Amino acid sequence: MGTKTYQINSKLKGGMKVEVSDGRGHSIVIDEPEELGGTDEGMTPVEITLASLAGCFSITASFLAKKMRVDINNIEMEVEGDISEEAMSSADVYSGFQEVRFNFKIDADAPKEKVEKLYKSIEDYCPVSDTLKNNVTLKGEYEVK
Repeated sequence: MGTKTYQINSKLKGGMKVEVSDGRGHSIVIDEPEELGGTDEGMTPVEITLASLAGCFSITASFLAKKMRVDINNIEMEVEGDISEEAMSSADVYSGFQEVRFNFKIDADAPKEKVEKLYKSIEDYCPVSDTLKNNVTLKGEYEVK
């Protein structure tokens, strides 16, 4: 198997409001709360990161459950992460998550041992979890128009 490349495009729509699209016709609005200069029309980039983890865990669980023949009734996830409030005012302060915590709830019609095996497999397959846990090479260029 090869590598699949995912591409996202974004455009600043004024203030701090950003529209992000995937090229398949899907888009989301990312914004900041009013107290931080935004219009509060969407989740912040930080909240989107946590939402991506929750979505990836849930989708991965659903995918693996089918393979493992575990009947899922419901999956819910609560995710929270800590970032220093000083990060936006000082380049000397680490601006990423210091810690991310979650509570993953699986309601399934299966023996507890089978559900535990499913849960333990999720992080092995979740690309968002892997991205958050490991160093990723970030390459970029900019152009002035």
